[in-house]
Amino acid sequence: MSRSTPRREGSQSHRSLSTFIERTHQALGELMVRRLDDIRLAVLMLDGIELKGRTCVVALGITSQGVKIPLGLWEGSTENSTVATALLSDLIERGLDTTQGVLCVIDGSKALRKAIRDVLGEHAPVQRCIRHKERNVLGHLPQRDRALVRRRLRAAWAAWADTDYDRALGRLEQLAAELAHTHPGAASSLCEEMAETLTLSRLRITGSLTRTLASTNPIESMT
Repeated sequence: MSRSTPRREGSQSHRSLSTFIERTHQALGELMVRRLDDIRLAVLMLDGIELKGRTCVVALGITSQGVKIPLGLWEGSTENSTVATALLSDLIERGLDTTQGVLCVIDGSKALRKAIRDVLGEHAPVQRCIRHKERNVLGHLPQRDRALVRRRLRAAWAAWADTDYDRALGRLEQLAAELAHTHPGAASSLCEEMAETLTLSRLRITGSLTRTLASTNPIESMT
């Protein structure tokens, strides 16, 4: 009676995983040293994401034609200004041209904001991610109050439809003033760089493009 040779599925799976890791590591290495001289960005998105317990800062570029280009991934906390400055400096050293103006879209990180100011200059336009801002504000509220405040935040940001910056800012300031009496933590969170949640309105960017650029969500689907 012949005896069949046992299948070594475990070994095959291990080899496949090792090959995947090796190729991913190689692709990431190539991404991190790629020259950027030939790229003209309209938008630079920066966000911190969690990968297996580690915080990484991801940079995504969007060209004037709407093409998304992964620019790099750096390990380190978004609260670490040294890492944030290093990643922006690295993009410049690799040839990225920001002299013609680039809209920066970031999460709520103070370190990223400081790095943009230090590396790209005081007047670089910054759009704060409204989804991060919303989560931060609601996090200071009891559950019973969150739905109403969420609706009022979104109503204010929806004023982009008319590119009415002053009206939108007025709504946010009124909400912050009301919250200051009952939930000062939420009010403080809302007031922090409040105007930068309306940069798209100030720049008169309208239509479906605002939904793309108002948050760092495109980083979650880079392709």
